[in-house]
Amino acid sequence: MVTIGVVGASGFVGNRAVEMLHDAGLLVRPIVRRAENLQPFAQMGLTGYVANAFDQAALAKAFVGCDIVIHSVLGSAGLIRGSVAPAYRAAQKTGVRRLLYLSSMIVHTSAPAPGTTEATPPIEHQPGFPTHIAKIDAERQLLKLRQKGPVEVVIFRPGIVFGPRSRWVADLAAQLKQGTAYFINEGKGICNTVYVDNLIHAMKLAIDAPGADGEAFFVGDREQVTWFDFYRPFAEALGVDLADIPNLRAPVFTHTRKQQLISSIRESALVQKALASLSGDLKSAIKGVLPKRQAPIPEPALTEVPPPEPVVTEMMAILQQSQYKLPFEKAERLLGYQPIVSFHEGCQRSIDWLAQQNKLG
Repeated sequence: MVTIGVVGASGFVGNRAVEMLHDAGLLVRPIVRRAENLQPFAQMGLTGYVANAFDQAALAKAFVGCDIVIHSVLGSAGLIRGSVAPAYRAAQKTGVRRLLYLSSMIVHTSAPAPGTTEATPPIEHQPGFPTHIAKIDAERQLLKLRQKGPVEVVIFRPGIVFGPRSRWVADLAAQLKQGTAYFINEGKGICNTVYVDNLIHAMKLAIDAPGADGEAFFVGDREQVTWFDFYRPFAEALGVDLADIPNLRAPVFTHTRKQQLISSIRESALVQKALASLSGDLKSAIKGVLPKRQAPIPEPALTEVPPPEPVVTEMMAILQQSQYKLPFEKAERLLGYQPIVSFHEGCQRSIDWLAQQNKLG
């Protein structure tokens, strides 16, 4: 029976991958950074491993006996860049057959140009988005390693991955309740959704697909969804009138060279690897000796607290102006991919989860 290691098993996609693959009768090995994150998997009867994503030796111990490894690590640009080579080399050392890497459509920007396919060159100039460039670098590292190594590589570039426990669902619900949700261009932009189960289904197909090695895949929902369409079911579940959601203009965002330099240092693989090596106790001790910011003197309480105002972020400004639904014909052709959950059903499952978490009241 195939054994699948999931690096980043405590994250949204990784967690759901463990659940679905386990339910499908496959042997799944959750791999996380902190021991406490293994508790939910122990309750499922699964044996997990603790490994820092930068630690090749620890990863190799976790990969022993694995046929497939899913690499689903989220975080800083430095973590994204610095975690792929250790994972590939650990997989090579332990005889892993294929590594499935979770990248993102953001290698083509958050609003890919019309006509974009998996063969379209990535957009390397994306000021203000270091993680986007890091995903490009990570993909290239893996493909370069594959040229000399035996471990096959399959890359996935999903768009807006949503579902129960996702930040897209939780954050949208919070914004709708607080009155800070907004539309750009009246929500007419294309929202490249993929319900999480559809993404995991595609990954499962890639375990044995013969023509998948060295390929990248877009994976999405069948339906063409606008941002208005995405907001609507959640707004209705929360009793929010869509007409009350303001339509805002996207501001002009700028990035100075100083900001980009500071970000490049902070987000570097070297810095992030150093931070990842620190124990929780040491991090707490460092925080204890750092000077604390003096708390501002509170202003006199107002009789009425003004409601929070929506703030347009650069990421959402770009996302909501997208005019193109990414195609997944390649995944259909080489993987046999077809979405197994409709967009409507995915929204309903997400709403049911919000209700279970008491986040609809």
